[in-house]
Amino acid sequence: AEDGIRDYKVTGVQTCALPILALYKENKLDVETAAALKSFSTDMQMKIIDSLLQLFGGYGYMTEYPISRFFVDARIQRIYGGTNEIMKEIVARGIIGR
Repeated sequence: AEDGIRDYKVTGVQTCALPILALYKENKLDVETAAALKSFSTDMQMKIIDSLLQLFGGYGYMTEYPISRFFVDARIQRIYGGTNEIMKEIVARGIIGR
């Protein structure tokens, strides 16, 4: 069951990202849409890696194992390019017009 949930999350990110990639290629991508995708995709990345970390148990915290690096990489993605909290604020401002 967990594998199906994880596949669903990855498919969800891909489904959102592909039309947004097309907008980017056409130079029609706006800031709010890019911020929403960044926030959503990095949140999903963190949820998936957290599930994997649970699967690996204590090995996930040992730097000798790749899962540890994956966790560190996933965590920092939520900060690079603006924190997810700032991305959500950008989206909210776009919606309410401020």
